[in-house]
Amino acid sequence: MKNIMVEKEGRLLKIFINREKKLNPLDIETIEEIGEALKDEKYIGIISGMNKAFSAGADINVFLNLDPVTAFDFSKRGHQVMDFIEERQMPVIAAIHGFALGGGFELALACDIRIAHPDTYFGLPEVTLGIIPGFGGTQRLRNLVGDKMAFQLASLGTKVDSNRALNLGIISEINEKYMEKAIEIGKQYEALPYESLAYIKELTRGKNRDLFDREKEYFGNMFKTENQREGARAFIEKRKANFNTKINNSLFE
Repeated sequence: MKNIMVEKEGRLLKIFINREKKLNPLDIETIEEIGEALKDEKYIGIISGMNKAFSAGADINVFLNLDPVTAFDFSKRGHQVMDFIEERQMPVIAAIHGFALGGGFELALACDIRIAHPDTYFGLPEVTLGIIPGFGGTQRLRNLVGDKMAFQLASLGTKVDSNRALNLGIISEINEKYMEKAIEIGKQYEALPYESLAYIKELTRGKNRDLFDREKEYFGNMFKTENQREGARAFIEKRKANFNTKINNSLFE
């Protein structure tokens, strides 16, 4: 697996995102490598990032080549891995530092427990690119912070630091030794009965499938728009996007 590093310690499976770029941008290949590594259900998973970040989100260059059909497939494949992480029987812990943005934040949200370094920032900035979150982020954030706060954070693309994330209930704990704490929790799980953990996880992690499906559909729809292309170009060119803010009724027909 070229985009991740995997270490096993007893029943702990430590996965490190290890992209060639320092902020660990996610692509579908990397996400699917993470899912593949977690397929053995006997392991308690820990996901973290090498270099300067957990993950600062998707590689925006990929978005320049997507159309509505390929964008829907991109979202669908991402959803499949995030759903698997959320629904696999054994817990998955996110050990987070630096940035967890966009797809990186969505990956953390799919995990069962999130431990963060004090110097960490979280957010779904997709709206500033002329798109929406595509890997279940709208729904998982909503489940954690409620409808109104999830709307505010996602609709403005707001980034929050560790302290605010803790206050909002996005993360479980702030700890400078975030990886050591994740391992400590993982070892606690190691000593607990498999069946109990599996049932508790199933009973506490239920979700509304219809809205998750709509997120995939709407993500694909965004790639019909000039605003999506403008947002991606502006990001790559390091300038402010000049969006067309007129109502586009064709998206809602």
